Amino acid sequence: MGYSSSRSIAMRIPHYTASAEFTRFVRAMPKTETHLHLEGSTPIELLRELEPERFSAPPPFWSPEFRYTSFDQFMGLYDEYCMNFYTSAQRYHDAAKIVLATCAEQGTRYVETSIHLPGLTAVKDSGPEILAAIRQAAPPGMEVRIFAGMCHNDYAMHGELIEAALGWDDLAGIDLHGPEYWRMETWSIDVWHRAQAAGKSTKAHAGEFMPAPFVRWILDNLGVRRIEHGVRSIEDPELVRHLARQRITLDVCPISNVKLAVQGVPSMAAHPIRALFDAGVPVTINSDDTFFFGNRLEEEYFALHQELGFSKAELARIALNGIEIALLSPEKKQALVAEWRAFVAAESLDLAIAEGSNRFVG
Repeated sequence: MGYSSSRSIAMRIPHYTASAEFTRFVRAMPKTETHLHLEGSTPIELLRELEPERFSAPPPFWSPEFRYTSFDQFMGLYDEYCMNFYTSAQRYHDAAKIVLATCAEQGTRYVETSIHLPGLTAVKDSGPEILAAIRQAAPPGMEVRIFAGMCHNDYAMHGELIEAALGWDDLAGIDLHGPEYWRMETWSIDVWHRAQAAGKSTKAHAGEFMPAPFVRWILDNLGVRRIEHGVRSIEDPELVRHLARQRITLDVCPISNVKLAVQGVPSMAAHPIRALFDAGVPVTINSDDTFFFGNRLEEEYFALHQELGFSKAELARIALNGIEIALLSPEKKQALVAEWRAFVAAESLDLAIAEGSNRFVG
């Protein structure tokens, strides 16, 4: 069955809007989405089909003024609204088809999406079947990579599944997610290092609800070069310099950070992504969990332009950051960079800024 995103858009109150010209610019810019939770982005169209009355109106957390009181509240709603939807590979396919089509209509060429690995225990199909179903949902021309997310304490109950996942060919990598403030368990160090040795890409959520020292711990112990969020790194100037020197990328989700009331982010205008970018830290911008924030990727670009003074060339630099970390063959990455360069030239952007302003030289 085919679905259109027009009904869900009509239900939504945009967090940010832009002129027709600027909207065209953002949508035309070749870009990536490298921090997107599939379950947290479950299309409301699919949920409404199962429960028409419950989803006849937009959920309250779609309001731009809504703020979560805690991450525990957010996680409770996550389970209440979305996790029970995923009972088969077909359900993952149906959700991914709409989510990825929405990404494509905003000019996204490459997507990294994650699924909550322990959630697969409630699914009748195998892990490889689920991954194949998601990959088959990608629209023509889009590259999709899938990550298995897991929480700090998941190994005790799901160790066998985690070990099996390391051998799934269609799994691009693993991601540590969930409440950052839960106690870290040493299994993660071993699993992350073995995943890296097996050729998997590795990430970790840090620096969202825990302070800068937790980011440092993750870097030192898990050996990742991708931090999901990472915005509280700004609390430690030496850590910021380290991220810039080592070209460690932060996959930032600005609207998510504001609505989750992350410490140090009381408003978009106060978001530390401006200071991180100016310090030479490679940052990308992403939408995180679109069902729970009611956002679209393009609105993240609108927000940075309107609230934080990012120029068109600087936004193009952020898009290039995403292309540079994309898990693509050299040939495909070269082609995507060439497309980005053609866009920069067509828009008459300052190439020195678009290509070089976010490089650490200290």
